[in-house]
Amino acid sequence: MPLTAAVCVILGLVVGPWLGLGVDRSVERERLEPHLRCGTCRSTLGRTSLLPLRSWFATCPQGHRSWRYPVVDVSAAVLFGIAGWRFGWSWQLWPYLLFFAVLIVMSVVDLEHKLLLNILTFPTLALGLFAVLALSTPNGFSEGIAPALWAAGAYFAFFYLAHRIYPAGMGLGDVKLAPSLGLFIGWLTEDPFVAVELMLFAVLIGLVAGGLIGFIAQRSRKAEIPFGPFMALGAVVVIASTSPAAVN
Repeated sequence: MPLTAAVCVILGLVVGPWLGLGVDRSVERERLEPHLRCGTCRSTLGRTSLLPLRSWFATCPQGHRSWRYPVVDVSAAVLFGIAGWRFGWSWQLWPYLLFFAVLIVMSVVDLEHKLLLNILTFPTLALGLFAVLALSTPNGFSEGIAPALWAAGAYFAFFYLAHRIYPAGMGLGDVKLAPSLGLFIGWLTEDPFVAVELMLFAVLIGLVAGGLIGFIAQRSRKAEIPFGPFMALGAVVVIASTSPAAVN
């Protein structure tokens, strides 16, 4: 496990700049041209900006530096390391690596633009469904299908109800993200009831963290904080702290 985690950390640093590229291009619906852009003036940073760690020191022609690129790289390294530690060289590792990668892109887009884009939420749901439905049975984990679907349904129901009650506080993008989180959380267990408990724990973490940061932002008169990153945080904490039944 430690060796796998170390390899995944290095992989995260390599993949990080490409996730930053995904953030740049997903909002503007542009081609994945091989260079990052300045977050302030949108100037190109050159092809070398996609080298691991290079974007940390890159400046645009106007002299700007962006906090986003090192944060994305470090986040990818940390989350990939968590996946490597929890799953080892198992068949579940790769779906969770992809899931964490997309969570990083969605969280950054939501923080910068207050959007959870269909171009990201729907493919993430498709990834989760494919992983759960197509990979479970061939790998002897058919018992994980029902818990994953139960958690996805419960996650969606909770956030859809919250959206209906208070649409100004819970956006439709959060509702679209919810079932994907449920799939990957519920997939950790063979018990549907445990899956729903884990889902509720993840929701609680997101609500507490989001409420606390939102309170601080209001006190300091800063802009409203989107909830998507805190939903992702809750899911990551639960995944990191739950021993996956499939690899026991």
